[in-house]
Amino acid sequence: MMGVFQDLVAIQREIYLACAGRIGDFAKTGDWAFLAAYLPMGILFGAVHALTPRHSKAVLATYLTGSTASVPRGLAVSSVLSFVHVGCLF
Repeated sequence: MMGVFQDLVAIQREIYLACAGRIGDFAKTGDWAFLAAYLPMGILFGAVHALTPRHSKAVLATYLTGSTASVPRGLAVSSVLSFVHVGCLF
């Protein structure tokens, strides 16, 4: 099981480095094509990152599955979780 997590971390690192390169290219040239290429990689980075341990996806999914929460409430709970997760990085 540890090998799977190490593979996820390695993939995440490669995506991060590629994203950093694109942002650097955009900063140097101001060419919006570099930034446009970065956005899908950022989504991929987030998806791989979410698969790593210590994310509360399972808790949130279990809560939303077992509750009578409506779609707007589910989206609100997910948004708050995302904000808190990203906000804790700063």
